[in-house]
Amino acid sequence: MTIAIRKKPVKLLWLEALKRRLFDEDPDFSYYHEQFRRFDAGFAGEKRVDREWLELICPYTFLVLHNLILMNSAQHSHQLDTLFMCRHFMLVVEIKNINGRLDFDEITHQCIRTKPDGTVEGFPNAITQTQRHMQFLKVICQNYSLPIEGAVVISNPSAIIASHPNSIPIFHVSGLQKHLYSLFQKYTQTILSDEQLTQIAQQLLSRHQPSKIPASLDSSRFRKGVLCPKCQYKSQMHYARGIWKCSYCHYVSEEIFAEALQDYRYLVRPTITNSSYVNFSISIPVMLPIVYLENFNFLIQVLIKIAFTNYLKI
Repeated sequence: MTIAIRKKPVKLLWLEALKRRLFDEDPDFSYYHEQFRRFDAGFAGEKRVDREWLELICPYTFLVLHNLILMNSAQHSHQLDTLFMCRHFMLVVEIKNINGRLDFDEITHQCIRTKPDGTVEGFPNAITQTQRHMQFLKVICQNYSLPIEGAVVISNPSAIIASHPNSIPIFHVSGLQKHLYSLFQKYTQTILSDEQLTQIAQQLLSRHQPSKIPASLDSSRFRKGVLCPKCQYKSQMHYARGIWKCSYCHYVSEEIFAEALQDYRYLVRPTITNSSYVNFSISIPVMLPIVYLENFNFLIQVLIKIAFTNYLKI
């Protein structure tokens, strides 16, 4: 078996950086905070489902791909939360981390969520989304005659799945393995060789379109410098004698500098110049620990700059 590791979406990493640095009084603070909450909940729901793949006992060779973004001929995207592939069939899995009572309307193609307090909200219908992805995959894989199935998995255990059509299975995450075993029984004929299975996976991965970092905001809207996590990123930290220290709560860290540079990468630009450091108000130590290079390729540029600037005092 081959199970890809699900990575945080670029949009979530961008929102995390923005959440740490956007001023509380910013007019869009509440909007971005809610955006972060939704994306973070969605990612947590996907990770909850991922644990099921690790426990799966499958008699066949299989592959699991996550967050696959494909473009159709009209240049419209198909974002697949999870794609299960084996030599007998494919399974498109749409994951939703939503609580409350969920009604899926086949006529209006809408998901209606009713909260415990009676509040009613509408969402795009995950069933329709799944069917759209299935049709697209059938076009891509038409030369292989591989059956393509779909399912909507609800990762929130408190959700109540109420009315829904029978066109696409929809169930809680606890039912995923049982559903897969039913598909193993349904599709007993081997369609692909291991080589063909790998070929299809490589074809799909070659068409993957990585998400781009959202457009940057004006830097005057967020806090700059190396910020203290113990102070909820409200206070700056300063470098001295090999460590970063908060001037307010006196928290110390050797690695917090890397987080600040990652924030810079997502909020400002993916390249670094000397003037950019000054504008971002980061004091750079003369020698950075080599561990930064091992974990953040982005920081290679930092050492190059340091070689010519010696030390920047802000």
